[in-house]
Amino acid sequence: MNRPPFSPDTAKSARQDLGLSPHQVTEQMNAYGVVVDIPLVHAWEAGEYRPTEDELFALADVLWCRTKDLMGIASPRTLTEHRLVRQFSTDRLARSIGMDTAQYEGAEKTNRWSGDGRQTAALLNVLDLTPLLLAQATGQPVAPQPTLPTKPAVPRQQSRRTWRRGGSR
Repeated sequence: MNRPPFSPDTAKSARQDLGLSPHQVTEQMNAYGVVVDIPLVHAWEAGEYRPTEDELFALADVLWCRTKDLMGIASPRTLTEHRLVRQFSTDRLARSIGMDTAQYEGAEKTNRWSGDGRQTAALLNVLDLTPLLLAQATGQPVAPQPTLPTKPAVPRQQSRRTWRRGGSR
């Protein structure tokens, strides 16, 4: 299983800034339904082990920090990183955009987006991406956006007839 990037120093610093012990972190993560133990939290902070996606999401919530900070990245660069920053599992994201999970996972694995127009629009919305960011994340060239010709403004003409109130002319 691939594990997300992780910054042990950021995790330890965030925990200490909140005044939490590793034991308190495990209690809170267990309350989130993500079962961990104290030696695992120590292993993360020592850089001996990286959390799974679910563990990373729960840890970010427990430590009141952004997932991208725990990942040790300034900004997401890949489709996977964009998904992780928004705390989506591949299955949940695929369902959200109306795509088969295996197809979506293939897009992350190959770093190539193969979604149709509706799926692409949904992906951009869910991950808060622009077409340019999606193209950069997948290493694909940016297709030029078609521009619609603009019509010159036509001044509105007044009617030559003037109607009087209360009767005919």
